Amino acid sequence: MSDLAASFPGSAWPDYQGGSLLNLMQTLSRELGGPDLGHAPLRVDALDGIGRHRHVCLLLIDGLGDAQLRRLGPDSQLRARQRARIDSVFPPTTAAAVTTVLTGCAPAEHGLIGWHQLHGEEIIAPLPLYVRHPAGSASAPQALADALYRAPPLFDRLARPAACLLPDFIADSPCSRFHAGGSARLPYRGPADGFAQLAARLRSPRPAFHYLYLPQLDTAMHEHGPAAPQAEILLAELDAGFERLLAEAAQRDAAVVAIADHGFVDAPAGQWLDLDADAELYGMLARPLSGETRLAYCHLRPGSAARFIELARRRLGHACWAVPSQVLLDAQAFGPGPRHPDLARRCGEAVLIAKPGWNIRDTLAWEKPLRLVGVHAGVHPDEMAIPLIAFRP
Repeated sequence: MSDLAASFPGSAWPDYQGGSLLNLMQTLSRELGGPDLGHAPLRVDALDGIGRHRHVCLLLIDGLGDAQLRRLGPDSQLRARQRARIDSVFPPTTAAAVTTVLTGCAPAEHGLIGWHQLHGEEIIAPLPLYVRHPAGSASAPQALADALYRAPPLFDRLARPAACLLPDFIADSPCSRFHAGGSARLPYRGPADGFAQLAARLRSPRPAFHYLYLPQLDTAMHEHGPAAPQAEILLAELDAGFERLLAEAAQRDAAVVAIADHGFVDAPAGQWLDLDADAELYGMLARPLSGETRLAYCHLRPGSAARFIELARRRLGHACWAVPSQVLLDAQAFGPGPRHPDLARRCGEAVLIAKPGWNIRDTLAWEKPLRLVGVHAGVHPDEMAIPLIAFRP
């Protein structure tokens, strides 16, 4: 990744050789009697020997980047228990990173590389499972799930029973059903209920693995910004739940690991680049943008890639880097391992990587212009760095 860092000044890329979320999952699988995922283990020793504990808990606090934890919770229990700062995956976004946690596969392997992505001739949101383009698509959610989700779930391949505690509004979604595999899926209503259910499960004498997914902070930061008072209040609530959980864990021989999937950056209102406002550039696209507002995959008409990149660099260079998608593929930005057969096509022919403060969008006729206050999925260090938090009784 050193070549990428040099090509994009100030950018951050995952260390897949021992310092990323992918490596954490390799180590966790090894410690819990799961499969060898074929990746390097985590370089730091925070998880070494964790399988000796009766219970092992993995908390994923969506959006709690290292920068957000330092700024919003400097005196929190979460911060006090932080053992290291590690990288997410590329791109640092929920579709890619949470799928890596649930499967142990790099984005290059599982193929989910953005909120929107190309599948066949459609642009699909792979987590909520709707079709962005074309309008009026007849594709059913379950059919999309059957086609999109290919990497085998990890948790039901561990050498102990596993349970996934998920918000009630996603616990029975096609994405949750597939990625839980044979693990129990347990819905909860609000973070306090999630922590309480997890604490109760630790009272069982039977060794087990428990995964608690907490998306609430991510929602707040998208709506209000990563430094907003609403985010600070919510983090304090999550921290109180974490502290209560540790009190139970200390009595039950339970290890608790907390991570995030990505961090956040601000999205200034005056720095949204509407690609469809440039008729010449946008006319070179064969279909709408996919990916994210901080990382846009451009699916171009045949023979137009070189001209598109040249014009984009000239006209949009203040807001983004325009590169051939092959540059990212050659550098293994999406991670090591056997590539998903559709990876290259999903990247398009060119990628627009937003510079700090900028976002890239297009707006279809039936859509409202997307406007978020906090965003992620780019290559700013605050988007890439996540905390590794661990408690061992």
